[in-house]
Amino acid sequence: MDHVLGSPASEEEFTKKNLRRFRRLHGDRVHIQEFHKSEEARNGADWEWWFHSGTRGFGMRVQAKRMKRGGSYQLKYAVRGRLQSELLVEDAQASGCLPAYVFYNHRNWTPNSQDRAVHDCPHGFGEQSHFGCTIVSAHTVRAAILDSALGPRYARQQSLPWHTILCDESDRNQAGLGDAHAVVDFMHRTGLTQLAWAEASVALRAERSERGTAKGRKRPSASGDYGEMAGVTEPAALVDSPASPSSSYRRLALRDADDQPLPELPERVVAVIAGRKVQPPDPRLMMSVVVDLAT
Repeated sequence: MDHVLGSPASEEEFTKKNLRRFRRLHGDRVHIQEFHKSEEARNGADWEWWFHSGTRGFGMRVQAKRMKRGGSYQLKYAVRGRLQSELLVEDAQASGCLPAYVFYNHRNWTPNSQDRAVHDCPHGFGEQSHFGCTIVSAHTVRAAILDSALGPRYARQQSLPWHTILCDESDRNQAGLGDAHAVVDFMHRTGLTQLAWAEASVALRAERSERGTAKGRKRPSASGDYGEMAGVTEPAALVDSPASPSSSYRRLALRDADDQPLPELPERVVAVIAGRKVQPPDPRLMMSVVVDLAT
């Protein structure tokens, strides 16, 4: 409706509304520290999202993107000549976080794969509204930017309702820290694979163009080895073939979970939990959100 009226809300407005609602509903488990920045600085990552139990946890550096009226996103946004996605990954690495995008979607999007259908969970029945806020690895977005055969639609189809991170399939009411980290880490590793696959696909098409090679040559795998993808000839097939359907995402993630303990929280995150004022690690950060997953 906002698009129709000509005044759609910004990513920052949606982010503040959603995260402040988290704090109202779960004030005993959610801490938020907002930072004031110049308008130009807001073009970077929106927030850090930390999940912890006691003094250990993990963080995500999150950039929000609002779906445009036609169903796409402004993924190629540049800041002073640098792609926003590159800045996000650099900031995430510098601050000890995994980079991710959150998409704010509207009703005209229904996933075109049955594997992406809304699923019930122990917390309630699945709804179309669950696709209002979806999350995906920043590396998946980088793949969509790099390979024009993929584009924003691919990033959107790979994204998952963000509650998936904390949706435990057991009889418990909430996921533990290790479970949540396994899902986020798996999402991150999947994104790296998709980026490598996109890089290899672009390189192969460039090679075909230069040589004028025969039709039907094999597409490269994520590792760049052309021989491992026998029988697949069109890189565009990635668009409608998610690497991991949402129904099996958690199962695959937990199967590959690392049993090593998570690192200690950075001092700035400990300070947010204690209610002390902290300085952002860089000028593009809008807020830090810390969620306690202690069971």
